[in-house]
Amino acid sequence: MTRVRIRAAAAMLVAAGAGAAIVVAAPVSATPVSQTISFTEHQISDQNFNLGSGHGIAVGAIELSANKLMQGSKQIGSDGASCTITRLSARSADDLCSDVLVLAHGQIDLAGLATSTPQGPGTFQLAVTGGTGRYQHARGYATVVPSQNPKVTLHLTS
Repeated sequence: MTRVRIRAAAAMLVAAGAGAAIVVAAPVSATPVSQTISFTEHQISDQNFNLGSGHGIAVGAIELSANKLMQGSKQIGSDGASCTITRLSARSADDLCSDVLVLAHGQIDLAGLATSTPQGPGTFQLAVTGGTGRYQHARGYATVVPSQNPKVTLHLTS
């Protein structure tokens, strides 16, 4: 796996959608409200290092990344993500990933396991594990479509 493939796995954040938009505003209420937010990630920084016994791509390799969250040419937020390789074989690897999205009205936390092959990760999902502000009661998942600028679609309920 190359750095770009690992970054794609992280890209919740690590996930090509010009013109994507917030579909529904989500007020906090007793009735579950659905909201979909789509964006692409544009890399700000990406650093890799290894806490394991191996060098390069090995169990314990960690990638830290930061991205601009873009809808077309408009920046709607930023994120910070980390992924750690927890399993590695000749045919696949698992990355344990955590990502915090910073949006205008609060933050959304994502976490999950992404599996990659030598060709990179396929489309994967991460769980919404929490949030702040407008997103303090959010639940749901993010679908990540890896590419140079990964496309992320958040499927939120609150």
